[in-house]
Formats: sequence, structure tokens, C-alpha cells
Amino acid sequence: MKRRTVLQLSAVLLGLSLLSSCKKYSDFQTNPNLPASATPALLLTNICYSIFYYDNTQAAFASRHLTYYERGNSAIDYGWNQGTNDNYSFDNYNLLRQVTQMDEIATETGQTQYLGLTKFFRALLYSQMTEVYGDIPYSASMQATSGNYKPTYDSQESIYKALLQELEEANNLLDDGKGRINGDIVYDGRASQWKKLVNAFRLRLLIHLSKKESNTNLDIKSQFQAIVSDPDKYPLLGSNDDNAQLVFNSTAPDNYYPTYGYLSLSTAVSMEKGFVKILKDRSDPRLFAIAAPVSGAEGVFSNYEGVDAGMTVANQQTASADASRIKARYYSDKTNEPWVLLGYAEQEFLIAEAIARNWITAGGSAQSHYENGISASMSFYAVDAAAASSYLTGALVAYNAGSALNQIAIQKYIAMFMNSGWEPFLEQRRTGIPTLAVGPGTVNNGLVPKRWMYPQTEKDNNADNVASAIQSQFSGDDNVNSSMWLIQ
Repeated sequence: MKRRTVLQLSAVLLGLSLLSSCKKYSDFQTNPNLPASATPALLLTNICYSIFYYDNTQAAFASRHLTYYERGNSAIDYGWNQGTNDNYSFDNYNLLRQVTQMDEIATETGQTQYLGLTKFFRALLYSQMTEVYGDIPYSASMQATSGNYKPTYDSQESIYKALLQELEEANNLLDDGKGRINGDIVYDGRASQWKKLVNAFRLRLLIHLSKKESNTNLDIKSQFQAIVSDPDKYPLLGSNDDNAQLVFNSTAPDNYYPTYGYLSLSTAVSMEKGFVKILKDRSDPRLFAIAAPVSGAEGVFSNYEGVDAGMTVANQQTASADASRIKARYYSDKTNEPWVLLGYAEQEFLIAEAIARNWITAGGSAQSHYENGISASMSFYAVDAAAASSYLTGALVAYNAGSALNQIAIQKYIAMFMNSGWEPFLEQRRTGIPTLAVGPGTVNNGLVPKRWMYPQTEKDNNADNVASAIQSQFSGDDNVNSSMWLIQ
């Protein structure tokens, strides 16, 4: 995306704000070189950019793909320590306001091709918040223009039910026949591609609800079955070509790879020991695409090692001398690789897990989807086809029905390296796979946090409602180690 587009949107929104409060200066607020009002296309570009342009390093530390030994992993990277919430907030509501505006303008102007995207973005942004906090304002949110500045909180169960319905509606609304979706920097205006993403994302949310498979209010298994058994109604991603991703370029500074020029990534970050062991134990060639050897030639497994994130910061710094750094391309290449929000590999692992759990009877075998996921990930990293095929027969990799859920979780964890935001952490929280290193270097008394504390701004501005939500979920203790409904 070009820098000018972002600046145009900022100028438009600023101009509208000034016009509403200083009308006598209106003659000075109009720039003939910029649009006079926001359009669905202009809003969509910024929404996509805000969602897809993502620095994945914080989530990589939390997921133990990497370890950061300058100040310790938890203290700085989770935003959980002492409730600082440095790395997650209610900022999604700011983006939801743009989504709401896009929907309103598209409805007023008859540009109905945008309305399915509204539903999808709402499901995505609300789910991101409820998955890290628990209960959040949903049904009463986005009502400030009607005077509701202190929205009540919805239960996580009711939020999930509503979001799954929004995704059903998004699937029904998205149609290439309604016209090209202008402003689309992800799928170049093709509604049919967004439709595939909507359905793949719905599978993700259904898998997130695996602990609630007997909940008749949600009816998870039948929803999953309906999607995979009816590809005409619910098309899904067919290959890496359908990945929901942002491709970077070397000409627009706002669209360089997010960690390009990130000094700490090259000097104070190492591969995490447990993650490297997972790759080495499986003779996984993806290790060579994402990590640098400690010494010696590339492509020799014995030349790669990691740092235990549980050690003290001082001990991690010492151990880093004999550990692999992340591959230099992650901080020296302006374009590097696309950033994937949700890709074909993940979708295939989702379906494999559903079949392994006996949720569905249609859609092929768990083994075929599991192997599709691995092959797609190998292709993403440009691993030689012969090496990728051989990998599928390895002792710890070859599909085994008795250990299928563990194998699927491990392969999904590998495939999400420096991609998919907080998804690898959330999936580890759900499955417990793999076991994450803990200790002085991860703070929190050797525990892996389960949630974020609610933002202090919410406690300041919506005190009664957030207090009620904390009481109903966690007996009044807004604690990072408490289990929300989703994972109980």
C-alpha cells in the first residue's frame, strides 16, 4: 500500500473533526487535492493495513519461537507483568469505528459489495479481544453517538455465538456479482477470495471452542460439518495462493516488512531452545529457512541451537553466544516474506483436527489434511519438494491416529513462525502443546499467563461494568493466571 493513501485518510478524518467543531473556519478546512469525505474504498484500505501490517515479535517471544534476553520475555513482551498491558488493549474498538463507518457509507451509497467484509472484520476484531480478555462489550458497544459511553459486557459464550452468526451472514453477502471491492490491498477486490477466508476463519473460531464441543447452544460440530461438506455454499482456501496475507514492497516505507531494520532482533534475540529442539528432532528443513547456524555451514542440524527462555536474563545472554539467531532476512530484507493472517496450511490443520476429534464425517481423511498443511508450510518456505515429501515419512512426523492431536498441534506451531499474530500462543494455551519454557526469564512465578488484564483506561472510564465482568468471571480478581470461559 502506498504511503499517500494512509496520509489521505488521516487528512480526511482530521478535516471532518475540525469541520464539526469549528464551522466558521470551514473555508480553510477543504483541501481541493484530497477527497472531501471518506469512502468505503478509502476506509477499507486503512482497515486492511491496520489488521495485516503486524510486527509479530511480541507474540513470537510469548510463543517461545524466539527469546529476548535484553530485559526478559514476560516483563516486556507480554504486557502482562504488573498489568501494564503494553501489547494489547481495546484499540480494536477504534478500528471497529472505521468498520462501522464503512458499513454505513456503503449502505447509503448502495455499494453492497462491502457489507460482507463489515461482518468479517467485526468477527475478527471482536474475537481478538474476547480471546485475550474474556467478556467484553459487544452488543452495547459502538453506541457512543447515541450517548452510551459506558457499555455493558457480554458473556464470552454469547459473543462467540453472535460472531459465528456474523460469519454466516458474511458468507451469504460476499458475491463477485456485486462488483469489484475497491481499496482492497489483500485480494485485489475479489469477493470470492474474501468468502474463502471468512469460512476458514469460522473454522478457526470453531476449533478455538473445542472445550465446548458438547455445548448445544453453540452446536460446534454441526457447524464445522456444514462448512466442509458443502464447498459450493462455503468455499474454502485451496492453496497458498489463497492465503490472507500482506505482500511487502521495497518502495513505500510504510510497507516494508514490519521488522526490517529492527536492531534488537539482530543483537538481543535468539531462537528459543525448545523450538529448535522440535525442529531438530524431526530433521525439519524449515529450520534452515528461519534460523542462522551458530557456526559452520548452513543446512547441518548440529550447527543450530537455541536459548532456554526460562533462564535468567544474564544466563540467556551468556548462552546466546552459542545459539542461533533468527535468519538475517527478517531484519535486513525490506520485502522478506508475506505476513499471513490465516493461510491454507492452518486451514488444513483445522480440518485435520476436527476429523481426528470425530467432529465430522465428510471432508476426506485427517491424514490427508495434516499432510496438506505440512506441504503448504514447506512450500511457503521454498523447501525442495523431494525434501518435503521425505519429511512426511519421518518417525515423529508420519501420521499416527493415536497421537494425531499432538502431531497436528506441533505442526501448526511450526507453521506459524513469525506469522498469524497471537494465534500460536492462543493455540498452545488451548492444547498445552508444546510445553513452554518457564523460569526467572519469563517472570510470573514460573507460570505461563492465560489472559490479559483489562486496560486501566477501561477501569477509569467504565468502572462499574468492567468490575461486574471481573466479578462474574474471576470472583473479582483481574488476574493474568485466571481461566476464562473459553478454556475451562
